[in-house]
Amino acid sequence: MTYSLEDWRNIAVIAGVIIALIVYITNSYYQYKQRISDNALRYIEIHEKLFANKFLADNIQAMEAGTFTRDATSQESEKAFNRLLGEIEHLALLANHGVISKTANIYMFGWFASHLQPVLTPNERNNVYWELAVQFLDGLKKDADDFYKKSKEERDKYFKKNHFFH
Repeated sequence: MTYSLEDWRNIAVIAGVIIALIVYITNSYYQYKQRISDNALRYIEIHEKLFANKFLADNIQAMEAGTFTRDATSQESEKAFNRLLGEIEHLALLANHGVISKTANIYMFGWFASHLQPVLTPNERNNVYWELAVQFLDGLKKDADDFYKKSKEERDKYFKKNHFFH
């Protein structure tokens, strides 16, 4: 059997389409993996800023001991808390835009949210410019409370989930 020039051209076109499809699928897969990595790095960067905040550093031991209260008379502490709320807004923006899953936030920041949410003042709760942070803390505290009630098996399943792409 001999092939004509047209047959060889058709074979080349089919081979080219197959190669292009393989390249497209491979590229899509690696872009997906890169987005996961980029999202994780963005989240970790915001998370590090949260933990570099003076308010958390100064109050973590009191939170662990169950004696945490907010000192509204300390101007320095209130400034640090306001900066913390701003950083929480960054975390909320990442969560609201699908960069990070709710479950990762629950695990990585839920414990803190459960301590910070009760000390929000009525002024902060009613301030239009803190709405995002306040809503995020409210939701995260509720979700964190539910997370800590999970069984070991449920938590193991949770940890296997891809938290940085959904």
